[in-house]
Amino acid sequence: MRVLQTENELWSDPPADDAALYDGGANLPVAATPFNSTRIPLLVVVYAIGLTLFLAVEPTRPWMLLMVTGLVALGSDGILRTHPSAIEQDDVAWTAPLLFLPTLLALSSGLFLEDRLSGYWAVPGVFVAGGLMGAVLYAEYISVETYSPKYAGARFVLNLGTFLTAFGFFAVVYSFDVDLVPAAVTVGLVSLLLSVEIVRESDADPVRALVFAAAVGIVVAQTRWALYFLPIDSFLAGVFLLLVFYLASGLVQHHLNDDLEPPVVAEFSVIFILGIVIVTVGRLLESS
Repeated sequence: MRVLQTENELWSDPPADDAALYDGGANLPVAATPFNSTRIPLLVVVYAIGLTLFLAVEPTRPWMLLMVTGLVALGSDGILRTHPSAIEQDDVAWTAPLLFLPTLLALSSGLFLEDRLSGYWAVPGVFVAGGLMGAVLYAEYISVETYSPKYAGARFVLNLGTFLTAFGFFAVVYSFDVDLVPAAVTVGLVSLLLSVEIVRESDADPVRALVFAAAVGIVVAQTRWALYFLPIDSFLAGVFLLLVFYLASGLVQHHLNDDLEPPVVAEFSVIFILGIVIVTVGRLLESS
């Protein structure tokens, strides 16, 4: 077997069945690109139209948002299964961890925009949500191949989308005056599912990663329970829950990657403390 060695990587001849994924000249993997397909733009348009109808129709029809969310989930699954690497997947449910973020983003954006925007202000909100949805879908597709040169950028987009989606849910749970137990359960479940998106970047066993994601969900749920006894409004409460989610999921991710070193812990601690200061100042300004 002919072996080609570069400065940082060692590549061997690919199997004949995988020849389409390789550059015939250099024999190096060629990352698949979603930018030549119209499926993602089409799904974003469908999502934006459905979201606009949900926000425009009065009284609010929750089933419309649920339908949009279902369409996003099904469409995302279909897009991911067109990836060239799909032929190598033995598990029919391999797309499941990649569907949590776009599905929850569709639901979170609809609830958040319905709560925060009204009238014509909903129009730019839909454009922003549509742009974020498109970026997340492209990033999910790219992230299937960890050797893609765009992988790092895709992970950044996915992490950003995860935190924005989490904040939308956290703030809405307060605004809708959900009872304490359902609110804690909802926040915990959403945190668990979104943590899967973050920890799937690690090389940990899927079951082990799921256990740690569940631990993140429990921590955030307990925090929501504790916030019930504090005089804090929906926006600041959402920010505080986001800080806890960021800290817990970040530490878990580094632990699974076996690089949870003191500098990493110090970095997360500093960001968390700064966030606490911001929330405290915001609360003081509100009460003054």
